[in-house]
Amino acid sequence: MCVSCGSRAAQRERQLLQHRRQQLLQSAALMHGYVQDVQTARRQAVDRYIAQLPVDQKIAQLFLINIEGNTVYRPVETVHDLYRRSSVPLPDGYTGREPLLPGGVLFFSYNIADTPEQEMQYIDSVYEASARSRAVPPFVCVDQEGGVVNRLRSLNGILPSSRRVADYLTDEQAEQLYRLQGIQLRALGFHLNLAPVTEVSKPSNEQFLGTRSYGDRERTLRYSRAAVRGYSSSGIGTVLKHFPGNTNTDPHTGLPEITWTDDELASDVIAVFKKLALWNPAGVLMSHARVKGYDDQVPACLSSYWVTRMLRQTVEYNGIVFSDDIFMEALQKNGYTQQKSIVMALEAGVNCIMLSEKRFAPFAAILLDLYTSDASFAEKVDDAVRRLVSWKLQCGILKLKNDVGTARSAAGETGMVQVVPVPPEEVSARLERFRSAKDQNNKLWAAYGA
Repeated sequence: MCVSCGSRAAQRERQLLQHRRQQLLQSAALMHGYVQDVQTARRQAVDRYIAQLPVDQKIAQLFLINIEGNTVYRPVETVHDLYRRSSVPLPDGYTGREPLLPGGVLFFSYNIADTPEQEMQYIDSVYEASARSRAVPPFVCVDQEGGVVNRLRSLNGILPSSRRVADYLTDEQAEQLYRLQGIQLRALGFHLNLAPVTEVSKPSNEQFLGTRSYGDRERTLRYSRAAVRGYSSSGIGTVLKHFPGNTNTDPHTGLPEITWTDDELASDVIAVFKKLALWNPAGVLMSHARVKGYDDQVPACLSSYWVTRMLRQTVEYNGIVFSDDIFMEALQKNGYTQQKSIVMALEAGVNCIMLSEKRFAPFAAILLDLYTSDASFAEKVDDAVRRLVSWKLQCGILKLKNDVGTARSAAGETGMVQVVPVPPEEVSARLERFRSAKDQNNKLWAAYGA
């Protein structure tokens, strides 16, 4: 081949490569623009949906409560229970007999049925109740850490404590274990797991945390990441807990007082939660502890310093912020009544209030009065509801009725935006997945665990 021919061939090759590169860049730009358009349209659709919600349903979204029984769900409160305690009159069109449903329901051991089928049917009845009342369906969550905190031990496959998982499994094996647990949780009907515990074990907290902690900083990061990835891959949201930490004082009985150096705070708390936040856990649960030298007169879950400045701004966490149980003695014995704590928590930036009780109307009434009289407080409530509804759309509890995968339809140009519940899948299909995952779960632990 002559030199000139080779030169022309090389030039054509360069031109072809440049053309292909330009095509790829244009395609990427178009896709990026499309994704941004859809995301913007979805946000606008959520905003319009929230604007259409009755105020009582907005307020109800802020509560995560316990419920009765393990066979058929029956709401224990009505909107009358809310409005009769409030200065806001019952709206036109209401009878007062409409059920008052919370934003989320938390299952304890007595909410666990005898068989997987019965548990599925019980959880499905929660959604049947919300459908009948045309309310926003609650998310269903549970404390499924493993070891001593294992609500589903009678149904699910083996789930060892965090410490034993870190002792016996590699990161990859732990992620697979949590993925299989997540498949079982999702098949039963759960959406959210109040786990993992992402607190680094120290002499100052190891008596309280025990085997609930994975151990030192490096193990806490590795195995917490495995838990978040494993559960997320199976459709279960995770909640990192407890930010910013605990001591050996059990918050169920007293108020933890944390003493850290600046270096400990930076490396064992802020850095750990910041790295794990990159994996998009559904939530972070605040602790009731006070921290010496850092807004040390106020429990963290009630402190704007810890919720907004440290968690939102420094850790850069954008998901749902949960309070720990407002009924714990850590608050009650130190001048923070439930009524006072709920308002302080929301003012601080908490999005969802946990109550270990089955009735929340008395507390919701306080928030209803504030919502209708304080524009700044109403803005905080709307922001919390936006985060909660957006997550319910993300995890499949809700869907946009007219969403067919385009920015135009997501924007609601074809009519009024409606967000509707997603009906539960048939029990038989879920049961098959549950049994398969449970079998794999037990085999994995038998092969690699102790």
